[in-house]
Amino acid sequence: MEVIRWGILGLGNIAHKFATDLSKVNGCKLYGVASSREQVAEKFAVEFNVKKFYNNYQKLILDKEIDIIYVATLNQDHYKYSFEALSNKKAVLCEKPLAINKSQVQNLIKCSKKNSSFLMEALWTRFNPTFKQLLSWLKEDMIGPIRYINASFSFNGLKRSIDSRLFNPHKAGGSLLDIGIYPLFLAYLVLGKPKDIKSNAIKTSSGVDKQIGILLSYENSHAVLYSSFSHNEEMIARICGEKGEIYIDSRWHESPSLTLVRGEKRLKRNFNFKGKGYSYEIEEANNCLRKGYIQSPLWTQKNTLDLVVLMDEIREQNKILYPMENT
Repeated sequence: MEVIRWGILGLGNIAHKFATDLSKVNGCKLYGVASSREQVAEKFAVEFNVKKFYNNYQKLILDKEIDIIYVATLNQDHYKYSFEALSNKKAVLCEKPLAINKSQVQNLIKCSKKNSSFLMEALWTRFNPTFKQLLSWLKEDMIGPIRYINASFSFNGLKRSIDSRLFNPHKAGGSLLDIGIYPLFLAYLVLGKPKDIKSNAIKTSSGVDKQIGILLSYENSHAVLYSSFSHNEEMIARICGEKGEIYIDSRWHESPSLTLVRGEKRLKRNFNFKGKGYSYEIEEANNCLRKGYIQSPLWTQKNTLDLVVLMDEIREQNKILYPMENT
């Protein structure tokens, strides 16, 4: 596979960021894009010098010249279009969350295996150099046994309408699936699956969470996590061990710097990201395709399944339900 040909399905803000970073990665090109509105697709194609554009998602999926599709639609459609692409033997990189519940994720994994098609959730934070450094320090036991993690993700979205993607249950809205997935991901990546989960949400009139607090309990540690559409904050993540701490600078999920603290000693590492930082998940997907993998060893399909099970439990505790739950 000399040049990997990408397609983008859904052309919102994140698709623009992704396409910009894709242009910075060697050995691949953006070959086709699709939107439900032809004018949007054409404008995007012109902006990024893309050969093909479609006003129909199925046409992109059926394009035999495209190797892999980045699914960047709203949350409620991730499952539908990822499943269609996999069923047509297309590789898929789907924006997080991969799907809205355990059942949907299991179906996508089965479809990936049945068709020997690559499938990965686009949790871009996992692949950036900052997180590689974090995992390296933890593997080297630089802060000793971990006792505490604190991470949050919040911004003020209260002025947005109740029909926006943030608050509409028909769009799988709510802070947990949209941004709370990041703090959960951090705790899971570092500490694994918890022994116990406690959570409490403040919900909107539409029934989704506008902010939620989560406490994960482990054998000898805790993770205090939070997500919110109610306010802005600095967003520094803290991982605390018996011998030291690691601070990931603001905004931690996309930060190019982190600091190791041991007593009076501080070691800060800074990284020059290639583009915004989506380039690293693109490179990982490219590498997996060239090796014939159907999943990434860095963020496996089981990792995605574990994460959605945690979110299912938190939503169940807070009676957050979506109309498309049974699909």
